[in-house]
Amino acid sequence: MKIKILTSCGGVARSFTAGTEPTVADDVGQDLVNAGYAELLDAEAQPVVAVSEPTEPTEPTEPTEPTEE
Repeated sequence: MKIKILTSCGGVARSFTAGTEPTVADDVGQDLVNAGYAELLDAEAQPVVAVSEPTEPTEPTEPTEPTEE
């Protein structure tokens, strides 16, 4: 994934300087974009991230009695 770094940032394995345009793994790039540290470059060429459908809430269950040990 090609991204543009908006804010200098770093982690255990890598660091990025604002203004650079690195190619990174999709999960790393998506995390940086979601956090606001980067933006996608050529967004139409990026893979589509699937979003799961919301599920119906389940009914609450009765509380269980604490067990004595």
